Amino acid sequence: MTADIPTQVGRWHALLLWARGRRAPMDADSTAFTAVRGTLAMPAMFGVVTVIEMVVLHLLIPVPWISAVVAALSLASLVALASSVALARVHPHVLSPATLTLRISGKVVATVDRASIVSARIHRRYGLVAPTLDGGRLVLPNQDGSTVDIELSCATTVTVPAPLKRWRVDGTAHAFEVQVDDSAALVAALSRSTPVPIP
Repeated sequence: MTADIPTQVGRWHALLLWARGRRAPMDADSTAFTAVRGTLAMPAMFGVVTVIEMVVLHLLIPVPWISAVVAALSLASLVALASSVALARVHPHVLSPATLTLRISGKVVATVDRASIVSARIHRRYGLVAPTLDGGRLVLPNQDGSTVDIELSCATTVTVPAPLKRWRVDGTAHAFEVQVDDSAALVAALSRSTPVPIP
């Protein structure tokens, strides 16, 4: 297991936290901004299909041990799916007095110095539903697109994680399009208290 994706222990921990209705710990002066609204429909559909498949295959496969193996594989896929959903829920974006930490599936994509944030505004876009880095603009959407545009005064390093290293995106970004459930609250928080850079 590489360091590019959450470890299996991290996935189990996320699943446990989600089951308990909790998030990963963060500083008392920080605020979490989730991006999970509307993201359960697709995993739920796959989960239902997998359960139906388990039942059908159990009835159709005459050899008990083969049926048990298939059922175990299906159950493992359900757990993996649930842990992936949990990661996004227990590790949201986090705004602290000094930084804005943006995440995907539990992994930090970028840590933005708040002093470098020039503007933040609500701007709903529906064209992209997968993380994309294009021309210095990093898009971090979900199935509903993105809701907030953030512009920086200087570029920051970004890493978009992926299961395979060759799919990972590394680079720099001077602007972000992100999805958050409460876009107005994020924009208000950034606009109200973004520190002014000292010359």
